[in-house]
Amino acid sequence: MKSDDRLKAINHYVSTSYRRRAPTFREYPKEILDLIVFHKFHFFMSHQDAIQAYRRLKTAFVDWNEVRISAVIEIQEIFEGVPDSLELAIFIKDFLEHLHRKNQAVNLEFLVDKGLGDIRRYLKEIKGIEPATIDLVLRLRKEHPVLPLSASMERTLLRLGVVRPGDNRDQKEKYLHGLVSEEQALPFHHFFLQHSREICPPDDEKVQCSSCAIRNPCNFYHRRQRRSANGSSNGSTGRNGK
Repeated sequence: MKSDDRLKAINHYVSTSYRRRAPTFREYPKEILDLIVFHKFHFFMSHQDAIQAYRRLKTAFVDWNEVRISAVIEIQEIFEGVPDSLELAIFIKDFLEHLHRKNQAVNLEFLVDKGLGDIRRYLKEIKGIEPATIDLVLRLRKEHPVLPLSASMERTLLRLGVVRPGDNRDQKEKYLHGLVSEEQALPFHHFFLQHSREICPPDDEKVQCSSCAIRNPCNFYHRRQRRSANGSSNGSTGRNGK
């Protein structure tokens, strides 16, 4: 199957079966700072859990400045039960401290008046902000037609056989943009964030092909099936030869 056909098959699943339970994007935080924090959560948990974590954080503190001056452990307590709670708390604390040092304020709404290149350059300077998060900010606040592509999504799409290993991130984004419609871009992004966390994680041995809804067009799944079949065949031959 060609990569275009694989992507069309996957996109069909996202636009039909997944779209019915996809996130409601009206729930997204509107301000840039809030959007960045929410999206950071989403790398570690489902969309709904990320929304709930964001709301708990906003409820527990008066404002972002109070979060900034709080201890890491106080921030971490908001994410009780999340395995990566310390990493999230450190990111939030460092992020807010960076903004305060640079701007004497914890607000990023001034970026809305900047050009796309200026926004990218500014946010790239902040440790811990993923390129996919920057793309999400540009898409939602500047209406820039980009499909946010995270490292985990790249890895999963490579396994599927949708993108090529030799292409850089910009080439992959351009290819996806050409085949994923504007209205499908965010559902596609969120589906693959979840999929690459829960079904198709980094460790090949932990990939759950049997639970995968898009395994039929997947290169990795068919290679695994062939290896399994060859192993069974070799084992069978070995037993018969005894």
